[in-house]
Amino acid sequence: MKKVIFYVSIIISIIILINIIQILTTDLERLTEYGYGYLAGKIILFGIFLILTLFTKNSVLKNKKTA
Repeated sequence: MKKVIFYVSIIISIIILINIIQILTTDLERLTEYGYGYLAGKIILFGIFLILTLFTKNSVLKNKKTA
């Protein structure tokens, strides 16, 4: 179960990171007050999924080495 959570959180983190980079490169000058809130929410979600990945990484890699 932790492997599934690990790999799903990696995929979601990559998707969110690509979205953040796209917003910063193409739409930064057009952001409104709500746009900055949307960007901040995306950054917070990226941080949450990155922390989830880091917490589950140890158990997944430990199981892979023992197998």
